[in-house]
Amino acid sequence: MEVKSVEEYMERIRVLDALEQQAMGLSRMLTTYTDRLQERLEQRIEIEEGTEAIVLASIKNLEAAVTKSVQQKQQLIVKCRQLDNEMEGVQVISNKLQEIKQLLDVMEYSIRKN
Repeated sequence: MEVKSVEEYMERIRVLDALEQQAMGLSRMLTTYTDRLQERLEQRIEIEEGTEAIVLASIKNLEAAVTKSVQQKQQLIVKCRQLDNEMEGVQVISNKLQEIKQLLDVMEYSIRKN
């Protein structure tokens, strides 16, 4: 490839310089975009890790609350059974008191009749 004149040679050098400058500008832009993308990805990862930690803590708290609720219900069932057993004795006493009252009523009626 022959260069016909110095002007042509200089023009080609200017074109090559301009292309080099554009390539460098594009390279800087690409570097800037990839750096921003990396920053955003890192922020996203941090957010997701924080969210995961919150979710795990919430699950543990829910598990603890459910376990406590189940234990309290079991204790309530035990107390209800105890009360039910104790009420049997009260029912027996109530029946006996009714029998005694009826006997007293019969005695009182007999005394009045005589």
